[in-house]
Amino acid sequence: MCGVCGRTTVADPALGPVRTSRQHLIVAGAINAVCSGLPGAPKVTAVKDGWMMTSPSGGSRQCQTVEELWSAVLGCFTNASVLDHLRKRRQAYAADPANAGLPARAALAAGLLPEPAARKYSQGDVHD
Repeated sequence: MCGVCGRTTVADPALGPVRTSRQHLIVAGAINAVCSGLPGAPKVTAVKDGWMMTSPSGGSRQCQTVEELWSAVLGCFTNASVLDHLRKRRQAYAADPANAGLPARAALAAGLLPEPAARKYSQGDVHD
């Protein structure tokens, strides 16, 4: 609980001990940039307590940590080749000096993208 509003806040290793709206906007922008143009890419928007991830089919999920957000985003991609492309884009985005700091940390959060050969995905799988 932060003490000001009486609401419980969720700790997020990617954001550190203080969470701000600016951080939420940066994370949403980074994830949208990494996923942009990929088939099945969701849309991530910043909300007061985290993010809202909306899938192309219209389903939505509210997420409170960057790791939880990436887990939801991965659930939108069912094709292994798209996941491989997403992994490469995530690494390239984080390596770009223009994305240093929080955008790079958001792109690489928790190493959530497995190597493509490590898991087989099928339609309807829930990825975490």
